[in-house]
Amino acid sequence: MSDRLTAVLVAAGSSRRMGVDKLWIDLWGRPTWRWSLDTLLSVPTLTRVAVVVPHDRLDDFSRALPSADRCLVREGGEERADSVLAGLRALADDGADDRTLVLVHDAARPAASPQLVERIVAAAPDHGGVVPVVPVHDTLLRSDGMPVDRGDVSAAQTPQLVRLGELRGALESGESFTDDASALASVGLPLIVVRGEVTNRKLTEPGDEEILRGVLRGRSAPLDVPGARGRSGIGFDAHRLGAGRDLRLGGLTWPDEPRGLLGHSDGDVALHAVIDALLGAAGMGDIGSLFPSDGDSAGADSGDLLRLAVDRMRAEGWRPTSIDLTVVAARPAMAPRRDEVATRIGALVGLPSDAVTVKATTSDGLGFAGEEGIAAYAVAAVERE
Repeated sequence: MSDRLTAVLVAAGSSRRMGVDKLWIDLWGRPTWRWSLDTLLSVPTLTRVAVVVPHDRLDDFSRALPSADRCLVREGGEERADSVLAGLRALADDGADDRTLVLVHDAARPAASPQLVERIVAAAPDHGGVVPVVPVHDTLLRSDGMPVDRGDVSAAQTPQLVRLGELRGALESGESFTDDASALASVGLPLIVVRGEVTNRKLTEPGDEEILRGVLRGRSAPLDVPGARGRSGIGFDAHRLGAGRDLRLGGLTWPDEPRGLLGHSDGDVALHAVIDALLGAAGMGDIGSLFPSDGDSAGADSGDLLRLAVDRMRAEGWRPTSIDLTVVAARPAMAPRRDEVATRIGALVGLPSDAVTVKATTSDGLGFAGEEGIAAYAVAAVERE
């Protein structure tokens, strides 16, 4: 019996309900699908992952792979079952046999943890599959309004574990399935249920990305070295562009820009990212907890908020030592005013301008920061006073 462990990452969906390509939405510096792939690749015994993608995005995914020797990129199909079968064929061509274990994971579930994957693999049966589930806490109603007993149902998640030959046989039956557990159950194969994760949420509709950012943010804890005086933190922010507002970015006004940023205070994503990086490094929460958007900070100057954040940090015994900022935008061109931005941020936090690095890039027209808005990332270092 072959216990070789492989995986299929299903990344060929159309994102119809999302309105944008959800798999390329940026979540803390990585697109959605990369979080999902990186979780699979964190399993040391996993030998290959077949990444199944839309036919017109083969090159985009191939260029963004972290591990070319463990990943196989293949074109998917119209339905989920077609895409999974394409992945199974890629694994078989690579030497996998019918008894090979296959983890099938939806790329739109970026918050699945390595611990969940380990729990699923540990439960691998000789026949059938393993599916993670979570309880349903909402009241359920049928289409005719009659209630459904919540005790009789659970919500299935991915990744799900199966044997390659058994899954291929179930999917080739010609029926339509929403997941692999349903396919196995349809041909009478047993399923082992393991505890899933409430945070293993699927990115499906607008608004889900903010919830997932919150989940994933919790996995990016500040660097705290025992015995060391310094720590570092990461900050991120993004806002849409809209008419009727001046553009504020990096603590400056950009008078030649026709649209401004719509968001917390004056929408300055660069300063918001810096605030979050500093607060994260000091272990003091984030901009939303310190300055709620429905409070006095509505419409406030983000420079004032940054000063206040630094004052709070100093009161807790922390002082900034350096800031590294990256702005992702199609426009404005940051290069002509890069030094001005660095000087302004330095003045706001009490640092010389050479302790503040400002960089800018574009997203090559892809995703939110292509034309719809502006995003910013910041890394800040602090130390005990």
